[in-house]
Amino acid sequence: MMNQPMSRRQLLQWMGIGSATVALAACAPVGAPAAGGGAAAPSTAQKAMSIATYADPRNDWQRTAAKAWADAHPDVDLTVDEVLYAEMNKKQLTALATNTLWDVSFSGVKWFPYVVSKGAFLAMEDLIAAKDPGMDDFFSAGLAGASFEGKQYGLPYLMHPGNPALIIFNKDLMDAAGVEMPASDDWTTQDYMDIAIKATNPDNKIYGTNYFPSNYYDFCSLARSYGGDVLSKEGDKFTFNTDPQSVEACKWIVSLRTDHKVAPTRDDSAGLEFAAGTLATSMLGTYAVRSLEETIGDKFKWDILLHPTGPTGIRGYQAFVENFAISAQSKYPELAFDLVTLETSTDVGVESVLSSSNQPTARKSVWSSPKLADLHPIFKRALDWMSSQPGPFPMPANLRFQELQDTWANNSLDLFYGDVGLEEGMQTVQDECQAIVELPRA
Repeated sequence: MMNQPMSRRQLLQWMGIGSATVALAACAPVGAPAAGGGAAAPSTAQKAMSIATYADPRNDWQRTAAKAWADAHPDVDLTVDEVLYAEMNKKQLTALATNTLWDVSFSGVKWFPYVVSKGAFLAMEDLIAAKDPGMDDFFSAGLAGASFEGKQYGLPYLMHPGNPALIIFNKDLMDAAGVEMPASDDWTTQDYMDIAIKATNPDNKIYGTNYFPSNYYDFCSLARSYGGDVLSKEGDKFTFNTDPQSVEACKWIVSLRTDHKVAPTRDDSAGLEFAAGTLATSMLGTYAVRSLEETIGDKFKWDILLHPTGPTGIRGYQAFVENFAISAQSKYPELAFDLVTLETSTDVGVESVLSSSNQPTARKSVWSSPKLADLHPIFKRALDWMSSQPGPFPMPANLRFQELQDTWANNSLDLFYGDVGLEEGMQTVQDECQAIVELPRA
């Protein structure tokens, strides 16, 4: 059961702000005598500011925090807008061109660098130096996902280790097949293959896994588990078919369908859902853990492990980051930074999890909070994993993320479904994606 969202008054109290005092200040008529008599205070116009928040019920906490901040700043007239995630980057660029960009707005790591490169956001180094928001508490990969060319242009409010971060098990199907789950997160991709083979029941159309890298950055996580990567460190070379470890990772995925028949074919995969009870295991992101009880209910017993390690013991990931940034056009950058600091704070982060189905945020103190300890043990294990190694998002140097992703999606399906040979399929993906990476920055 989800806890009730925290009210603005409760959030103000949690922030250590006297809500009663704020309410009085906010409600006092302009020109009213000061408490205890005396001349009326001079009339001053409110500072007009705005924030764009993520338009999704799970992110209502962003609006609650923004309104609480506005209550604590009666000299500010704050407009709180909601914007759909998929539309945000285009709206930011349009607003930038018309000098109407919000003082504060959210961004996703996939598009953030490109919008920064167009001059949309303010570098935060001076603001951070003046008032440290607790930079050491953020995951390093989270800060990397909110930076560009060595400068910090945002503070992250969310970070997770990618779509294939976890593996969820249908324990009923595993028991029926006489297969045991690994006893801990200390397991490998070979262990996973062995489990998927044993749990597959072709007569009943039960598959051991549906593992599939729909996105190039999903494949990146597995390539890193094998000790490789999908992009060079500089982001100027696509290494899918030139990095030997990446090649081995690809062979592992392709063999699930071509050699072992433990994953669904293209035709059989349509509409296949783990919650329907036809998959023994499935990939899962940490963002989905809290909603599992609602999704699965009492259909079957389930459990979760961290993604298996590769042959050399590495458990790779790529950090998917969302952040709040300050408009380079803002008239009030210090106030905007104060609002960003609140939206990305530990207290607001903990509340965002307690009041919705969210995962912990981009701060280690949220992932380790005692208030969240009982939600699911996987969060503490994921915290240890993400704290032990970096996992930067694989962004091409030319910032052409969407073109690279579209090219991957258009050319990789035949390879991973086994409709073309391994060498031919890998080379096609390599050539097409490298052509995108070689293009100049737009």
